Amino acid sequence: MSRFSLFLLFASSAARADSAATSGSETIIIIDSAPDADQARDRARALGDAPFVTVIHPDEHPATASVADAVGVTVGAQVRASGGSGGYESLIVRGAAPGHTAVLIDGVPLSRIAAVTTDLGRFALASFGEVDLYRGAVPVELGGAGLGGALNLVTRLGRGEHGERFTVSLGMGSFGARHLRAHYGDAHGDWLSSTTVGYQGATGDFTYFSDNGTQLDPNDDSYKKRTNNQFDQFDLASRIGRQSSENAGGVRIAYKDQGLPGSAYTPTYDATLSTLDTIGDVRFDTNVGPALAKQLGYLLVERQHLRDPMGELGLGSQARDYLTFAGGASSTWVLPLDRHRATVGLELRGDRFRDADADAARAALIGTRIGGAFLAAMDLVVDPDAQIIVTPSFRVDAVRTAPTDRSEPARSELISSPRISTRAALTSIASFKASAGYYVRLPTLIELFGDRGGLLGNGELVPETGPSTDAGFVVAPEHALRIPNGNLPEIVIDRVFVEVAGFATRPSNTIVFIPTAGSSVYRPINAGDALTYGSELVGSARLARMISITANYTHLITAQLSTDPAYANKQLPSQPAETVYGRIDLEHRAFARATSLWCDATWQGNTFLDRGNTQPLPDRLLLGAGARIELMPHLGLSFSVTNLANERTEQLTLTPPPRPDLAMVPTPLSDYFGFPLPGRSYYLALDWSLK
Repeated sequence: MSRFSLFLLFASSAARADSAATSGSETIIIIDSAPDADQARDRARALGDAPFVTVIHPDEHPATASVADAVGVTVGAQVRASGGSGGYESLIVRGAAPGHTAVLIDGVPLSRIAAVTTDLGRFALASFGEVDLYRGAVPVELGGAGLGGALNLVTRLGRGEHGERFTVSLGMGSFGARHLRAHYGDAHGDWLSSTTVGYQGATGDFTYFSDNGTQLDPNDDSYKKRTNNQFDQFDLASRIGRQSSENAGGVRIAYKDQGLPGSAYTPTYDATLSTLDTIGDVRFDTNVGPALAKQLGYLLVERQHLRDPMGELGLGSQARDYLTFAGGASSTWVLPLDRHRATVGLELRGDRFRDADADAARAALIGTRIGGAFLAAMDLVVDPDAQIIVTPSFRVDAVRTAPTDRSEPARSELISSPRISTRAALTSIASFKASAGYYVRLPTLIELFGDRGGLLGNGELVPETGPSTDAGFVVAPEHALRIPNGNLPEIVIDRVFVEVAGFATRPSNTIVFIPTAGSSVYRPINAGDALTYGSELVGSARLARMISITANYTHLITAQLSTDPAYANKQLPSQPAETVYGRIDLEHRAFARATSLWCDATWQGNTFLDRGNTQPLPDRLLLGAGARIELMPHLGLSFSVTNLANERTEQLTLTPPPRPDLAMVPTPLSDYFGFPLPGRSYYLALDWSLK
């Protein structure tokens, strides 16, 4: 057999039976050899998956990290947050608005057509086995051609990566942060199980710089305490699946009660939001002759209560209840055709959104959306050695949306998303990938109707459309590089991984979010045509089997192709031109105990809050560090520091300066939507495991 052997992920190891069903099972993978200790983690998927995919592992992040925290430091991704632990966090990939990135849990779509985005801050990273971020091209069963990509949160079934059945972690830190989490996973005959229960919370009462709304007058500058920034969050997830197939099912429940603190310029003191989410799904596969038929059914229920008695969010005094139902089913058939493979599928989905006054002051507003999709893909093996695979794919969605305002007509859309992708094994350690296609992004229910107080709906939005393409290389050596060093021990460099990619899109009717005057509320609009292109670079390596270095760089250029001189060729709002992330890890045994140290740095270039580029946010550099020591077998103590330099202000350049002696002014360290971020923060945690 050729060293570039061909195999299907749905026939891979039993330990990944369920995650394979949701994280690339419709992709033929080129694999050279089984992974070993000298190879980069997830080497096989990086070389063989058709899209560019980043695999995120919880054990590489702090115990309190949310999914957004972990994804936000990966290449091509940024997170929009409301500031501090537990705040609302949404994801932007390759400069695309949050609605462009489908969010799925074990293959169940959360945000494909139901909501503008998913609050990734309410998902604890430790409750999953891994998180897969597809950038650009997406397998058709996860949504098909898109602009941002797809984020799939995958539950690990059975024991952990190091054979552990039980794990428990607890900790506490700055600004009232605390957590407690327990996990159990094991094999029971032919079945694998996973159960996680956790709590996380914080008061979030950090101090931040305020210019009191008078940017040019330093006399009233001061530091204020962040108020109404507390949260409490509980989650429970249980799942079971068979080792010998993809048959699996589970339920995930999460409750979060939080304050809505507002921005640094328009803080709020009494607005709160509580959210209860329930997600259930079941999947099974059957063999029908040579074909494999894969079935999925799911139901999502989200109940929210918004309380804003003082009208601080800018929409007036309100107490509102929201109830969203979403359900769907899909059937996907995979048929081998000689050395090729065909995939066809059908999806059905319905969503119902209800917005009611808690005091019944007005009639409830109800919006519905029903839709279906047909998908097809063909993996064409160009040569017998499977060194080149071309995959044309096609997806058609039909959607009907009934607005909450019954005086408006229902909207019906038929959208198609064709795409062609290729991957080629250039050598045993390098692959080339490329894709090109056309995407259509519908306005979501929340963009059309408004949401829980932070987003004002816009019923006049039209779909965003446009071509998109990407291409690049992945290099991941099989074996360590050994360099002679005279009479000293040889230098060993292993776990080498390099990825270089370029991407471009030209959307029409671009959907962006702009702030409304005098409030903390944002409104989606169609900003016309735009051009987005850029490049991504990822590199990692380990030296002397002790020192690991990881870095990524994203360069993003955006331009509004508007005839209005106020916006023409201006940068799209909230899109930094450059982001850089670097991390160094040192692992060693000290006094017969496993010890690790790490430090990282995140730099983000300047950006703008508005379309006219008149409200800039300066670039920023944030540092972090941490350590973990094994107190005894299976028991570890970790300590981490974020924002190590205690940065709480940034120097904003005034262009043009109002006077010669006032070229720069201090401004609060904040997220892209103007939410202040905390200064130096500490966290201490214990973790225990049992095999």
